[in-house]
Amino acid sequence: MKRTVFTLVVCLASLPGCSKVLENLAKQAEAGATSEPAPTTDVTFARRPPKSGSKVTLSQKMALKFTFEGKVFRETTDDQALVSVQASDEFRVTKATIDVKQLITTKQEGTGDEKRSVNPIAGSRFVVSRGDNGKLIAQDAGGAKIAAAQLAQLQEHYDTLFETDKTKEFLPARPVKVGEKLIPSSDAMLKLLGQKDDGSTVIDGVEFILQPSTAQRAPFAVTLTITQKIDPRTRLRSKLAGTIDVRPTDGEISAITLKGPLSILDAGGNEKGSGDLAIDATATFQ
Repeated sequence: MKRTVFTLVVCLASLPGCSKVLENLAKQAEAGATSEPAPTTDVTFARRPPKSGSKVTLSQKMALKFTFEGKVFRETTDDQALVSVQASDEFRVTKATIDVKQLITTKQEGTGDEKRSVNPIAGSRFVVSRGDNGKLIAQDAGGAKIAAAQLAQLQEHYDTLFETDKTKEFLPARPVKVGEKLIPSSDAMLKLLGQKDDGSTVIDGVEFILQPSTAQRAPFAVTLTITQKIDPRTRLRSKLAGTIDVRPTDGEISAITLKGPLSILDAGGNEKGSGDLAIDATATFQ
């Protein structure tokens, strides 16, 4: 079961894929401003990919703790990257420089020692684009072709930065009123949380309720339940609540803050383990 448990951990660590917060929260006011923008009663969301010259720092933290078969398991991840867009079309980013600041995972089983793992691409800069075949093409900072192992890591962590972002599909073309409830499709939520639509993950009970907003920031109060099949006999279920910020000027996710309890269930739905999950992701212009 140990192998199954850490398979679960790896799956959870990718929930708020960083591609789903590529566009970020713009500065709230000009330098020296002394007051906050007045809140609006309704919000109209535009849909645009980031422009060439955009720079954004992506930060993602995940904290997971659960007890299974009498043992406590803990895992934290701390990821950060600076993305500089070099080219984009009307649908997506086509070329960008990625400075991987850190990709760190820390694990602990029971009272054992913490095991800290630093991803081998951390601390490196890459120039990345998507080829005609849909696969990433990357060079190092000096213009040399990178090793296959490095390219695989870039593909795992950053490939959706270069895909058309379909997570905005739940935003209607009309204005959305403060207090209005939106219910994104399961498919949209899978993409927003960086999950593959392979039948192993179900997201339901989703509610997005628009909170008082400004022209720069539209926060939604969010609740959802995610159920993930780990193996034929084991599922994970987590009820998450928090806030997801959307940027009205382009419809991009700029921040995700979700947390809640989780349960590990057997095939009969009986709880075999329990714990907590917390996700924090932000995107900030330089």
